[in-house]
Amino acid sequence: MDLGEQDFDSILFYEHARKNEEAVYAKNPLDADSQTQSESIKFVKDVVSKLEEALEIYPKKNDGIWSLGNAQTFLSFITKNLEDAKPYFTRAMQCFQQALEEVFISTWLF
Repeated sequence: MDLGEQDFDSILFYEHARKNEEAVYAKNPLDADSQTQSESIKFVKDVVSKLEEALEIYPKKNDGIWSLGNAQTFLSFITKNLEDAKPYFTRAMQCFQQALEEVFISTWLF
């Protein structure tokens, strides 16, 4: 099986996340909440960054825009303070709307 550069980058990304989780667990194996929340937030923010980079290259990629909306939704749900979560919800809504518009535009043009 021949791995492309993007596949290799994904493997490295997930391996890095796995190693981080192992380190957090080693510090306090009984504190599941703080482990999963802090590492999940860091992981998803990294995902958001990668998606935004990809969308700079191809801004009309509807599945990338939709995935960015999913990541923003996740960040809003895991944020404890409602006021802090609102910008994530707003951004998610914008992403979902934009992704739908891209699908409709591409459907009607082709």
